[in-house]
Amino acid sequence: MLHDVDSPPQAELSHLRPLFAGEQPQSTGDLAAGYQRAIEQAIGNWAAGKTTDDDLRWLSMLLRRELLTNATAATPRLASLAKEYRQIESELSLPRIIAGIADGGPGLDQPVFLRGDCTRPGESVPRRYLEVLDKTRAGFSSPASGRLELAERIASPGNPLTARVMVNRIWHHLFGTGLVKTVDDFGHVGDLPSHPELLDYLAAEFVADGWSVKRLIRRIVLSRTFQLASQASPAARAADPENRLLSHYPARRMEAEAIRDSLLFASGRLDPALYGPSVQPYREKDYADRRLFAGPLDGHGRRSIYIKCNLMESPRFLSAFNIPGGKVAQGRRDVTNVPAQALAMLNDPLVVQQAGEWARRVVAHGDDSIGDRISAMFQTALSREPTDDERTRFEQAAGQLAELHSVSPADILKSEVVWREIAHTLFNLQEFVFIP
Repeated sequence: MLHDVDSPPQAELSHLRPLFAGEQPQSTGDLAAGYQRAIEQAIGNWAAGKTTDDDLRWLSMLLRRELLTNATAATPRLASLAKEYRQIESELSLPRIIAGIADGGPGLDQPVFLRGDCTRPGESVPRRYLEVLDKTRAGFSSPASGRLELAERIASPGNPLTARVMVNRIWHHLFGTGLVKTVDDFGHVGDLPSHPELLDYLAAEFVADGWSVKRLIRRIVLSRTFQLASQASPAARAADPENRLLSHYPARRMEAEAIRDSLLFASGRLDPALYGPSVQPYREKDYADRRLFAGPLDGHGRRSIYIKCNLMESPRFLSAFNIPGGKVAQGRRDVTNVPAQALAMLNDPLVVQQAGEWARRVVAHGDDSIGDRISAMFQTALSREPTDDERTRFEQAAGQLAELHSVSPADILKSEVVWREIAHTLFNLQEFVFIP
């Protein structure tokens, strides 16, 4: 429905029609009698299990005005039945149903629409594999739809394209750039592979290993190339400025989800549990007209993969770090370096909250010295010990923060506010969001 105002359309007033049925009321008493008939009809329909949307409008109004009650303690029997209902309801497991596809009957050949116009069907085309990949134009042998044969052809060991695309995607996620940079396009307008023999070798090994993604990742991360340092020599930068020949590991920023999960891990709030329903992202309030509902700031500690993404609005923190919008398949994400990302790590309420959570945890741990605590926090955030210079500077920072917040030197290890600032500083180190 189109309307010329910013607010959503107002609810219909169809539930008031019974008031105007029959003769026009001549007095207040006649109008009250009309209300009584409408209310009695709504209650009667509810009791008979025939409630309509209009009846619900009347019943909701009566409950809001406290003219009706739905208290379970109205009678002992009603209270007992309600308790039994809640008990049974709590024991029900969540449904685990997924959509599936099956051949339900003979398949039908479909015409190709001329220039994509559904009103101009062309000749019928037999069901077969993609012609650009199969010059024989052999049709499917099954009398069914052909979906199963199509899937088998796509995942066939004799089809090198599927394995090469998958290997390239995994390489892209591990190195930041695929052996073929255009991960979504292996066609003639896409880029050529930087190491074609390596791509073919890994694709063959991937198929030989039973299409195991874990084995492929293990094979790559145990290679010398993956374990190289990110420091490049001047000669390498001059000869290969884009590092396509991988003379050193290409340092890159982590994905949005990994950054958020790292915050939760450092603070001790990360919930490693698998599966379960998604969690609404944090918003200051609900926008029910757009189906945008507010969730907890830290998402109950759930990993970012379980944060619900709505096409109307992506999660705010993840959006700052180039999370895809969800409307278009995106094999290669944008990677930007903009001021909004630095501001998010400084001011976003999630970052501030997790710094406080981390501070409470380290204070409760009770380390022997400031230096020991700084070393432990470096291990948690960066998986390494601080250098002597870093340890000295952070110890000095702890003393200066204690002075700023009027904390005595003897109470520094007990001060959550001091260690919240230290935790927040570690979150804002470039190394925290980059893979060196």
